[in-house]
Amino acid sequence: MPSTTTPTEEFNNVLEAEVKRLKQRRSEAGQNQGNPAKDAVGLALSGGGIRSATFNLGLLQAMWRFNVLNQVDYLSTVSGGGYIGSSLTWFMSKLKKEFPFGTQRKDYKKLGGRVLTWLRAHGNYLMPGDGLGLWALISAILTGILLNLVILIPFFLFLFLVLSEKLGVSPPFFGFIEFFYKYSLSKTTTLFAWLQALGLVMIGLFLVAALVFALTTRFESFRGVLRQRWMRQRAGRMLMYGVLFTMGGSIPIIHDYLDAKMFGWIQWAMSGISFSGVISMLGALRGRKQGNEAKGLRSFFLSLGLALLVFGLFLWLYHLTDGYALKWLWLFVAIPVWYLLASIADINHVSMHRFYRNRLMAAFMPHSIEGAETDIKEADYCLLKEIPQTQAPYHIICTNIQTVGSKVARLRVRGGDSFIFSPLYCGAESTRYIRTENYIGGNMNLATAFAISGAAVDPNTYITRSRPLTFLMTLLNIRLGYWIRNPGKPALTGSLLRPMWTYYMLTEMLGSGLNEKRWNIHLSDGGHFENLGLYELLRRRCRCIIVSDATADAGWKFNDLGRCIEMARVDFGTMVSLKTEPMIPVGEDRISKQAFVFGEITYDNGDSGYLVYIKTALIDDLPEVILGYHRLNDAFPDQSTADQFFDERQFEAYRELGFQIGKKLFENADGKKLCGWIKRQKTESQKRESKEADSQKTPSQETS
Repeated sequence: MPSTTTPTEEFNNVLEAEVKRLKQRRSEAGQNQGNPAKDAVGLALSGGGIRSATFNLGLLQAMWRFNVLNQVDYLSTVSGGGYIGSSLTWFMSKLKKEFPFGTQRKDYKKLGGRVLTWLRAHGNYLMPGDGLGLWALISAILTGILLNLVILIPFFLFLFLVLSEKLGVSPPFFGFIEFFYKYSLSKTTTLFAWLQALGLVMIGLFLVAALVFALTTRFESFRGVLRQRWMRQRAGRMLMYGVLFTMGGSIPIIHDYLDAKMFGWIQWAMSGISFSGVISMLGALRGRKQGNEAKGLRSFFLSLGLALLVFGLFLWLYHLTDGYALKWLWLFVAIPVWYLLASIADINHVSMHRFYRNRLMAAFMPHSIEGAETDIKEADYCLLKEIPQTQAPYHIICTNIQTVGSKVARLRVRGGDSFIFSPLYCGAESTRYIRTENYIGGNMNLATAFAISGAAVDPNTYITRSRPLTFLMTLLNIRLGYWIRNPGKPALTGSLLRPMWTYYMLTEMLGSGLNEKRWNIHLSDGGHFENLGLYELLRRRCRCIIVSDATADAGWKFNDLGRCIEMARVDFGTMVSLKTEPMIPVGEDRISKQAFVFGEITYDNGDSGYLVYIKTALIDDLPEVILGYHRLNDAFPDQSTADQFFDERQFEAYRELGFQIGKKLFENADGKKLCGWIKRQKTESQKRESKEADSQKTPSQETS
C-alpha cells in the first residue's frame, strides 16, 4: 500500500518549539523574553457556543483596555471560546492589526467599531446569509440526510437480500421456532432463520456457562480473579450476541405476522414507531425530575424507545426487499450509485460540518470590513502553518479524538483524548504529535480547526453514547464531527486508496472501531473531553492561568471545573485548589458576591502557579443594558447552549457582562497585584537567563 511516513514527536519536543515561539511573541510585544517554560501566562476560553463567544469578547476587550492581554502567552480555546479566539487570531496575526475589537465608545467609527458591528449583526450566525436564504439551510440539511441514506440504505438492503435468500437446509431448532411463534413460517428456511438459530445457540451457551460457573466455584483453582474475569467476559459476549442475533433473525417472522394477521403492514409499522416515540417522550419527561432514580428511568425508557424505533426501521427495510420480483435488478442500480458516492464524495464536506464551518468563518473571520478588506480565499485558506507570530497569544485549538473503542481503559471510559491544532503542532498524547506543516500536507486551516472544536452535535459522545441513538444520528447524518488522518500513521497516496464512506459510517454507528490506533480518527467538540481549555495549559505548567467559564451552568455545579481538576491530578499530578462558594448566587435576583476567584496550582515538580477563575455571573453595580435584559429573560446569563441565535440585545448583554466583570477584576486590588506579579516574573526570569548564559561562557568568549 503506497504511503509516506512522517515522524511524530513527544510532547517535550512540542513544548520546546512553543517556548521559542513564545519568546518571539514577547519580543513582538516589547516585553522581556524571560523563560516561558517557567513563567508562561495562559488564557483559557471555554465552550458554550455563541454565549461563550460574546461573553469572552467583552472579557478580551477589558483585558486589552487594562494592558493584560499583551501579557498572555498562550490562548487555549474550546468550542464557542474558539469562535472569538480564532477571530482574534485571524485579525491580529493574518491582518497584522493590534487589537481588532475596540475598547472604548470613541472606537465606534474606527476599525474596532466596524468589527464589533459585524460580529453583533452575525450573532445569529447559523441562519443563512451572503446570498443564502432559509431554503439553502433546509437544502443543506436534507442533502446531508439524503446522501447519507443513499450510502447506507443499499448496504442494509443488500444485507437483507442475502439473508432472505432461501436455502435447501433448515437450521437447528426450526420446528421449535415455528411452534414458538404458532405460525407457518415457510420463509424461515433462509439465512435469517440460521441467524436466529445461532442466536438461540448463543443464549443456550450462556445458560450453560452460567451453570458451569456456579459449579466451578466449589473448587479453589477456579476462584482466581483472572479466571473468573475470563469467564464473565465470555458469558457477557455470548448473551449480547445471542440477543442481537435472535432479534435480527426474527425480522421476517415479525414482518410476516404483522402483515398477514394484523390488518396490514403499514398501519402497524406506524403504530410501532409512534409507540417507541411515546416511550422516548415519557423517558424525557421523567428525566426532568431530580435524583439518580429518575435519571436511571429516563435512560431506560429512552433507550427502549429508540431501540424500538431502530427495530421498526429494520422491519421497513426488510419490507422493501420482500415480495419484489425485480428486487435484484433494483439493487444493481443502487450499488453503482452507492459505490460512486462512497468512493468519491468527501464525507466531511457533505455532512453538516461544512455548512457549519462556513457559517462560522463568515461570522468570525470576515473578509469585507472597511479597513480590513481581504479576498475571501484568505479566510477560506488561512493555513495554521502560515499564521505568523505577532504579539497575539499563541493559539491552541482544543478538540476531542473519540476513543470509545480503545483498548486502553482510561481512554475507553473517558471516550476521548485532548487533540490540539496549533500553528506548530497537531496531535494528542495518545497519537503523538506531528508538525503542522507536515500534517495532511500542511493544509489544515484555521476555520476548519475551530469548527471541529465546536462540533457539539455528534454520535459517540458522553451524552449520545446510547447505541440506538448513535445508530439513528449516524444514519440521518446528524453529526458535525470530522474524519482526519491519524498523526501516528503514514499518509496514503493514490486516488484509488480513498477511504470508503460506508466503512466510516458503520464505524460511527457501532462505535467499536473508534480509537487512537486506527488509520483515520474521528474528531469532535473539544468540550466532549474538557470544556474549559484549562487542561492543555496545565499540561504546559503555566505559571499563571486565567480561565473564563462561560458554559451553561444554571445549577452552579461547576462540573467542567471539577472534571478538569480531577483529570489534571490523575494525568499530570497537578493539584488545583480554589473556593467557588463566593460565586454562587443568592436571593431572588440571583446576585453573586463575586464573579471571579483566585486559586493556587501546584505542579508535580514542585513549581507553583496562580489560577484566576471567571464565571458568567450577575454581580452588583452592573449597567442597565445587562439588568434590563435579565429582567426580560430570567435564565440569563445561563441560557441554554441550544440557543445559538442571538439578536442584538442578547449579544450586547453577554458582551457587556464580560467587559464589566473583566473591568472589575483588573481594577480590583488583587487583580492589579496579579498583573504586577506577571510582569515581575518575566523580568526576573530574564535576569536569571542572562546570569546562566554568562556563567556558561568560557574565558576566551568573554575576552572576545
